[in-house]
Amino acid sequence: MLSEFRSRVVAHGMEERVLDLLLERLRELGLVAAGDNQRTDSTHIVAAVRDLNRLELVGESVRAALNALAAACPDWVDQALVVEDWSRRYADRIDTWRLPSSKTKQDELALHYAKDGYTLLEALYAPVSPAWLR
Repeated sequence: MLSEFRSRVVAHGMEERVLDLLLERLRELGLVAAGDNQRTDSTHIVAAVRDLNRLELVGESVRAALNALAAACPDWVDQALVVEDWSRRYADRIDTWRLPSSKTKQDELALHYAKDGYTLLEALYAPVSPAWLR
């Protein structure tokens, strides 16, 4: 639908009019100051989305590894991986819950994922762990 709208706008030479109407509405809402130069590229938005996607990817990777290990050797997981808050962090897919919006909280969550990943690897490569799990 959006591509059809865009095609109609371009076909009728209305690109400037659409932008002018959008800017007018944004000024009315106080989101854009009149007469100021406005940033029109989306670099900062793309960067923020990329960072969140990376955070989701890391969290989902740890969750998927835990689920695979739990399916392959549930007794080993119960004995070797006793970490506080794992069930809360990895019970559901990472993309089904809202990631923190503040950079500090995102960094804190990334640190948890990293520590959990290292804990998982250390447990897998411990001498007492079954070699076939590696």
